Amino acid sequence: MTSQTEVEFIGNLPKGKFEELKRLFEKEGKFKKQKDRISFMYFRNNIPKDLSEIKDEPVDLRFRVTNKQPEIVLKYGLFNAAHARKEVSIPLKPEEVEKHLELLSLLGWNLVVIYATKTLTYDYKGIEFALAEIKDYGYNFEAEILTDESKADEAKKIITKELTKLGLKPFDEQGLNKQCNAINNKKDIQFDFSKKSFKEVRERFREFFD
Repeated sequence: MTSQTEVEFIGNLPKGKFEELKRLFEKEGKFKKQKDRISFMYFRNNIPKDLSEIKDEPVDLRFRVTNKQPEIVLKYGLFNAAHARKEVSIPLKPEEVEKHLELLSLLGWNLVVIYATKTLTYDYKGIEFALAEIKDYGYNFEAEILTDESKADEAKKIITKELTKLGLKPFDEQGLNKQCNAINNKKDIQFDFSKKSFKEVRERFREFFD
């Protein structure tokens, strides 16, 4: 289990800018890995039509599988376009996933939005940049530094300076909410584990598990 403070800026990209950044990072940065990921975003009592309904909710609970490796992730802190939140990651054995998700269900965590991404990650000037293609939606960038809580403000300054040089504009709160709302309100990726089994969901997204 790991715990650090995640300082992260998020923004969207036209496809052309996505390709431009990919060429730059491949030339001047260091490629880390490709992440094929499926994420289960959990909500307590209902899936909100607008994130403003849960703007004071500090708990961001997720189950995700990255390159076939499952984990439960808890991010703690208010969510906005330039946030610094505690992040705790608990790796799981593939054969134990169903047991852990059942535990979450018994604790009242049943409602999820499931979305898939293909992400290329790079180290570039001390920042981890992720170029993400969100399935059936579009493209994003994420710029992140994991650090100690005491150094979060310094990390924000470093990222902001580099984004300006690259001509990248992160989401403001309204823009981030607009994208999250668009994804969260897609009915075909909303699931309730009190009514549907994990085995059924896994079958639909089997390429991320098998």
